[in-house]
Amino acid sequence: MANTAPVVTIGNHSLLYNQWQKIQPWLTYADSDGNPAQKFQFWDGGTSASSGYFWTSTNSHWAANTTIEVAASDLSDVWVRAGAVGGTETLWVRAFDGTDWGNWTSFTLTTIPNTAPVVTVPDVQLHTNTWTQAQNWLTYSDANGDAATKYQFWDAGTAATSAYFWTSASDHWAANTTIEVSAADLADVWIKGGSTTGSETMWVRAFDGTDWSNWDSFTLTSTNTPPVVTASDHSMHVDQWITVSNWLSYSDANGDPATKYQFFDAGTAATSAYFWTPDNSHWAASTTIDVSAADLANVWIHGGSTTGSETMWVRAFDGTEWSAWDTFAVTSTPNTAPVATINDQSLHVNQWTKPGGWLATSDAEGDTITKYQFWDGGAGATSAYFWTPDNSHWAANTTIDVSASDLANLWIQGGSTTGSETMWVRAFDGTAWSNWDSFNLTSTNTAPTATINDHTLNAAQWAQLVNWTTASDADGDAITKYQFWDGGTAANSAYFWTPDNSHWAASTAIDVSASDLANIWVRGGTAGGTDTMYVRAFDGTAWSAWDSFVLTSLPNHAPAASISDQTLHVNEWSQISNLLSYSDTDGNAATGYQFWDGGTGANSGYFWTSANSHWAAGSAIDVSAADLDDIWMRGGATTGTETMYVRAYDGIDWGAWHAFTLSTIV
Repeated sequence: MANTAPVVTIGNHSLLYNQWQKIQPWLTYADSDGNPAQKFQFWDGGTSASSGYFWTSTNSHWAANTTIEVAASDLSDVWVRAGAVGGTETLWVRAFDGTDWGNWTSFTLTTIPNTAPVVTVPDVQLHTNTWTQAQNWLTYSDANGDAATKYQFWDAGTAATSAYFWTSASDHWAANTTIEVSAADLADVWIKGGSTTGSETMWVRAFDGTDWSNWDSFTLTSTNTPPVVTASDHSMHVDQWITVSNWLSYSDANGDPATKYQFFDAGTAATSAYFWTPDNSHWAASTTIDVSAADLANVWIHGGSTTGSETMWVRAFDGTEWSAWDTFAVTSTPNTAPVATINDQSLHVNQWTKPGGWLATSDAEGDTITKYQFWDGGAGATSAYFWTPDNSHWAANTTIDVSASDLANLWIQGGSTTGSETMWVRAFDGTAWSNWDSFNLTSTNTAPTATINDHTLNAAQWAQLVNWTTASDADGDAITKYQFWDGGTAANSAYFWTPDNSHWAASTAIDVSASDLANIWVRGGTAGGTDTMYVRAFDGTAWSAWDSFVLTSLPNHAPAASISDQTLHVNEWSQISNLLSYSDTDGNAATGYQFWDGGTGANSGYFWTSANSHWAAGSAIDVSAADLDDIWMRGGATTGTETMYVRAYDGIDWGAWHAFTLSTIV
C-alpha cells in the first residue's frame, strides 16, 4: 500500500522586534498513515540584514534561503527571532515521516516595529550652589516595556555662573555639549545650581537599545533667599569688653550658613564704644569691617570710656547674597563691683572637691562674672591646696586667676593631715573686682573598715576576693586600695593570686588597687587544712585595722575519666573527645589527660595526635585538656580486639586508669 506524505500546518504570526519564539508551539503535524515525524526542514525567505531568522543550537543565525534540517527529537531546539525593524517576510516548513517529505507550507512572520521611549523632566528650581542627582527629576516610559540603556543630557546655559552637569568623567561639563551616560550610571549624574540666581534651559533624551526618544527640554532656575541677621540693643559697662557673636541671631530660609559678616560703627566720639579684631585693635567709626564667619568669635566691642549711646550695624553673607543691614544701639553705663562669698567648709583628708559648688556671686547690674581669683593662706606642707589643669599644686600666698568658663576645672584637695586654714576668693564682672572674701577650710578623716568572713574551698578551688570583701567608710570616702596577708606558710596551703604574681608568698603585704579588686583571687590548698588570712582597706588617707578570716581547704578527690568499649571498622578514625566522659566530685575541670595503648600487634589500632601520627603501644600519651580535640583513635589494619586506657588530671591529682576495649571489624 502506497505511503501518504505528512502535512505540516502553521499560521501567520507577529512578534515584537528582536523577540524570540520557539517554533514548536506554532506547528501542527498530521499523517494519515499515523507515521510520526522523523525530521523537519525550515526555509527563511527574508534576505534583509534586519529581517527575522532561525536559530538552532548548531547555528545561532541561519542565513536566508538555506535549507535547515532538524531531527524531530530536536524540534524544541528551533527558535525564530523577529526582525530588528518592522516588516514582513515569508518562511516555510515541511516534515518527513521516514518515507516521504510533505509539501512546503509557507507562513508570514510580521515584525512589529519598536516604539521610541519617552523621558521627561518638569521645570525645576535648585538653590544656588546646591547639588542634586538628575535621576530624582526623570520620568521614563516605554510602550514596549524596554528599559533605558543610556541617556543624553544637554546644558544650554553658557554663563560662567550658570548651573552645570557633573559626572565622574567630568566635574564640570561645558555648556552645549552632548553628555552620554549609561543607564547603569544614571545615579552618577549630578546637577549643581548656578552660583548666582537665574534660569537656563537643559535637555534630556533616552535610548531603549533601539531608538532614541525625542529631546525633552526643561527650565532650571537657580534661586536664593538672602539671610537675616539681627542684634538687639545692648548695654555694657564703661570700658567693658564683649564678644559681639553673643548678641547676633542669624537665620537663612534656605538653610545656608553665613560665610562672612560686615560691621559698621556710627559712634564718632573719641570716648565712644568701638570694634576690635585681631588685625585692628580700634576700628575707626564709619568703616565697613569684613569678618569671616569662622572668625566671628574674634570680634569684640569695647564699651565707651564715658557713658552714652551710639548706633552700630551688622549684615551677613550666605555665599550668594548679603542680608539687609540691621541696626542696634550700644549704651555704655557705669559699673558696680560684684560680690563673691564662700562659707566655712570641711573636707576629708586628701579629698578633692570643686570650690565652684561652694561659691555664691551676685552683681547689682546683673553682669556676668568673667573670672575669679583665689588665695590660699595655709603654708604647711600637709595643708590643703588649689589645683588647676596648668598647676597641680598652687603654692600658698599666690594669686590664682581662673576664667569663669574654667571654674569647673578648679579643685581643692583637703590637707594630708587634719587641721584648718584660711582661704580667700573674689570675682570680676569684666570691669571691676569684688572685695576679697575669706573662709576657713577644715581637713577631717575617719579610718574605713574592711571585713571578710571565714570561708571553705575545695582543694585548689579558685575564688575572687571581691565576692567576699566588705568595706565601709563613715565619711563616705571611696576605698582606693586594699592589702591582703596570707598567714599559711605550708607548701600546700592556700595562697593569693594577682595578674602580676601567680603565687604570692605567705607573710607578704599584697597591695591591690580598689579598681583591681576583681583581679585578686585565692586558691584553696592542695591538701586539707586551714589558713589564717587578713585584709585591710585604704580610703586615700588612712588604713583600716587588719581583719582576719579563716580559709578552710577541703581534701581533693581525684577525677574520673572513662570511655566505653568501642567498635571501629578497619582503619576507621574516631575523635576521642566524642567518646570521653569526665567527672570530678569537687567540680574541678580537667587540665590534662593521659592515654595508653595496650595493643602491641603491628596491625592493631593506635592513637594519633598532631605531634605524633602513630603513637607506639605501651606509651603514656599526655594531652592538655585544651587539646583534647587533637587526639584521634584509629581502628586496626586487621580485625581484632585490644585494651586501651585513659585517665584525667584535675590540676592536683591523677584519676585511676580506666580500661576500655577497642574492637576492629571489617
